Amino acid sequence: MRLMYLPFGKQEFTVESLSVYRVIDKLARAGIEVCSFRILAKNSAVFTVNGKDTKKVFAILRGSCYNIKKVRPQGLARIAEKLARSAGLLAGIVLFFCSVFFFETRILDIRIVGSGAYYRDEIVRILDANGVKKFSSLPDDCAAITASIISLPRVSFCTVGKDGGIVTVTVEVTDDGTALKSESLFSPATGTVEELTVVRGTPLFKVGDSVNEGDEIVKNEAYFGEENQESRQVIVIARVVVAVPFAREYAGSEENAILNATLEFETVRDIHTTKTGEGWLVEGVALVERSLNLG
Repeated sequence: MRLMYLPFGKQEFTVESLSVYRVIDKLARAGIEVCSFRILAKNSAVFTVNGKDTKKVFAILRGSCYNIKKVRPQGLARIAEKLARSAGLLAGIVLFFCSVFFFETRILDIRIVGSGAYYRDEIVRILDANGVKKFSSLPDDCAAITASIISLPRVSFCTVGKDGGIVTVTVEVTDDGTALKSESLFSPATGTVEELTVVRGTPLFKVGDSVNEGDEIVKNEAYFGEENQESRQVIVIARVVVAVPFAREYAGSEENAILNATLEFETVRDIHTTKTGEGWLVEGVALVERSLNLG
């Protein structure tokens, strides 16, 4: 007979013996308190003792002429026994609900839908840059993600939502009737690459490189597969800024010379002037920009 011995609650014994009524005296002599006692039939009785005395009762009765037919916990001991017997089930239930809670708060799949779904590669990179990937949690504020996606060419609408473990990014583009051409981005001038932003396409130069006017800066191809052996043509989304040193002489005042240089080169920096016989020599660096499909 398997039994839990707990120091609290009570245990109910059902015993049989030809002198069953004498069990109270036998237990009392051993210092065991009998909490209740009743005769069931001529040769059987039911009694309860404190849980802490359970082992003693077994030792006394098994060593005499009493036959223990049933032992049943009462009160707190009964509750504890039921919990112990169902411990495996309870553990399974707890594990199940913990798993449900975990997966309910985690991303199991990412879906990109809408007329702008062809931006999938760019959107996945934006999500990844914001820590959104499989088995991660979705940020409480998706404003930064939405803003980055909206900045893609022709994107007019974007929402990011989560239902269960699925994140759905809805992207809509404005169809202005002008098809985007698959072409490379070329350098607008001879100088040094000052800035280079590439959303789609393969960069052939990096910031700090020297380039000549007409050099292919971003190729309209993307490489994939093992060791990037395969390529496919893509629509380039990129921008380059080339720093070009210049020196121009302008007639008139110094202020007029600087103004003329600014009008001629649009964006200039590191300007310094030198007085000449005909006017002013303006030297500096012009920043010449060119972009493809990037507003």
